[in-house]
Amino acid sequence: MDDQSVRLNRIEEKLDKLTEAMSMIARVDEKLVAGSARIDRLEFRLDEQEGELDKVKANVSQNTQSVKAAERFVWLLVSALVGVIMYSFR
Repeated sequence: MDDQSVRLNRIEEKLDKLTEAMSMIARVDEKLVAGSARIDRLEFRLDEQEGELDKVKANVSQNTQSVKAAERFVWLLVSALVGVIMYSFR
């Protein structure tokens, strides 16, 4: 009977170790799932920001063209004003 109790104790120890290992595997799996969910959320947010960045680029391009046109008009007015002033001194 003594041999059987020793054998049962060894089996119980092995089962305890197996239970601990399964618990650790479950925790690692939960961490992986949580990490995957975070990555998915970050990818979604990155896609949204990428769309917003494209909109900003379009606005900047349009504003750049408007500023160029306005700058040309202002320089045209300045040149005309200088021309009128020089003509009046003549």
